[in-house]
Amino acid sequence: MKKGKIPLGIEPIDLANPRRLVRKVLQSAQRHFRVERAALYLFNPNSGDLEIDVGIGIGAKWKGKRVALGQGVVGWVASRGEAARADLYKSAGGLGREGSEMAAPIQEGESLLGVIALGTKKKKYFEVGQEQELARLAWEARGWLGLAWKVAGTQEEGERSAALAGVGAAIGAEETSAAILERVTREAARLCGANLASLFLYDAKNDTLRLEVCEGGSKRYLKQPPLDSAETGLGYVVRRQKPWAVSQIPKSAQDPHTELMRGEGILSFLAVPLVEKEGALGLLCVGTKRVRRFSDAETRLFQGLAGLAAAALQRTKLAVRLGQTEEELRHRERLSSLGMLAAEVAHEVRNPLAVIRMLWHTAIRGLQPNLEQGRDLQLIETKLGQMNGILDRVLNLARSADPQMGEVYAKEVMEEVALLVRIKLSAAKIVLRLHFPQKEAIRIRGDRSQLEQAVLNLVLNAQEAMGGGGVLTLGAIKRKDEIVLEVEDSGKGMKKDVADRLFEPFLSGRPGGTGLGMALVRRTVEAHGGTLRIQTKPSKGTRVEMWLPAWSGTKA
Repeated sequence: MKKGKIPLGIEPIDLANPRRLVRKVLQSAQRHFRVERAALYLFNPNSGDLEIDVGIGIGAKWKGKRVALGQGVVGWVASRGEAARADLYKSAGGLGREGSEMAAPIQEGESLLGVIALGTKKKKYFEVGQEQELARLAWEARGWLGLAWKVAGTQEEGERSAALAGVGAAIGAEETSAAILERVTREAARLCGANLASLFLYDAKNDTLRLEVCEGGSKRYLKQPPLDSAETGLGYVVRRQKPWAVSQIPKSAQDPHTELMRGEGILSFLAVPLVEKEGALGLLCVGTKRVRRFSDAETRLFQGLAGLAAAALQRTKLAVRLGQTEEELRHRERLSSLGMLAAEVAHEVRNPLAVIRMLWHTAIRGLQPNLEQGRDLQLIETKLGQMNGILDRVLNLARSADPQMGEVYAKEVMEEVALLVRIKLSAAKIVLRLHFPQKEAIRIRGDRSQLEQAVLNLVLNAQEAMGGGGVLTLGAIKRKDEIVLEVEDSGKGMKKDVADRLFEPFLSGRPGGTGLGMALVRRTVEAHGGTLRIQTKPSKGTRVEMWLPAWSGTKA
C-alpha cells in the first residue's frame, strides 16, 4: 500500500452535496488502502451512539446497526478520540464479521462528530502506522465536511425562509384558514423529510386535542378520537407553550398519541405549540421513521410555521367576530329604521290628533246630548286620550338609549375597529393607516360601545366608497377641550347636493343600504354632546371628523 498524503479528489462543486463529498472521501480511502468496505459513522448526542451515514460495500444488515461507545473498533475510537486498527477474528465488527478493521475519529475541538471506518475480509491486513495515515485523512475530511455542512445549512436556511415566506404570502393572499393549515403541515413534513406531520387544535372547554390536518398518516391515525390533554405528553406542549422533542420513542411509551405514532413506524418526533396572546391554540407535530435529533434551527423553523398557523386561526376568529359585529350592526340599523319610521309616523299623526282634540272640545261645547249620546261622546274623548298616550310611548321607544358616560381611550377605540376590519379591508385592497400622537394618551368622555359602532359605520361607508382599493386613515387628536376622531378615505367623494342630504334617514346610495348609517352616527355624536363635520369633493375622497368632549375626570 502507498504511503503519504491521500488525494481526496474533492472539487468545489462537491460542497453543495455533503453526502457526495463523503462518498468521495471514502472512495479515496478505499483506493489508497485497497479495502472493500468503508463508512462514515455520525455520533448521535441524544442516543449516545453512532450510526452509519454513508457506507460503501456494506450489507444492509450492517448499515442499520448502531454502535455504542466503547463497542468494537469504531466504538473504542469514538470513546478514546484516537485512531486504531484491529483484527476481528471470529467476532463481529462495525462493518462485518471477521477480517480486519481500522478507524479514525472526526472531531471539532474536543467534540466528537463521527468516525471514518475501513474494513476488509483479509486477516492481519493493516500495518503499523496506517492508522495515523487514516487519522490525517479524517482531519482533512473534517475541514471539507465542515464547509459542506455550512453550505448545506445555508441552503436549508434559504429553503426554510422561502417556506415561511410562502406560507406568509398565503395568509396575505386571503387563502382560507383550512388551506393555510394544510400548507403549514405539508411544508413542515417536506422541510425535515418527515414521514408524518399532524396539526392538532386545542379545545379549552373540554381540555382535549383534536386532529385537524394530517400528512402521511394511515386511516387508523386519521380516525383517532380527541386526546385528553392530561393523558398525553402533547398536553405539556399546550400547557407550557414549549416545544417537545423525542429522539427515540421508547418501546413502552404509556402515551396514547405516542403509541399511535409507534404504530405508524415513527421513531422520533418534534411537537411545537401554536401560540397566540391568550394562550395555545393547538400544536404542530412532525415525526420520522428513522432515529434523529431535531436541531435548534429546525425547532425555530417549526415554531415559525406554527406561528403562521396560529395567525391563520386568529384571522378566522376575527373574521367571525367581524361578521357577527356587522350582523349586529345591520340588526340595529333595522331596529333603528323601524324606530325612526315609527317616530316619523307618530309625529305626523300627533299634530292632526292635537287639532282634532282641540276642535272636539269646541264642537261639543253647548251641546245637550241625551244619556246615550253623552256616553258615546265621553268614549270618543277617552279614546282620543289613549291614542295620544300610544303616540307618546312610540316616540319614547324610538329615542336612542342614553350613552353610559365614562373614560374612553380614543386610540383603543380606533385600534379595536381596525382589528375588526383589517381582513375585510385587505380583501378590498385597501391600505389601513393609523395616526395618533406618540406621547399623549387621548381620552374621551363617552360610551365606548356606541363610539365603536359609530366609527365602524364610518369605516364600512369608506370601504364602499373605495371599490377599487385605496387608503383609509384612522386617527385621533386633541383640540383644546375636545377630541377629534378622524376617518378619511381616498374614495370617490361626494357632490355637494349629496353631502347636504347625507344625514337624512332612509337615503342610501348603495343597493341594500338602509340609509340610516350616517343618521345613526350623527345621533350618537350629538348624544355625546359633540358635532360631526364632513369634508368631501368628487374624486378627492371624504374626511369625517367626530368632535367629542375630552375626559375631564368626571362622568358628568
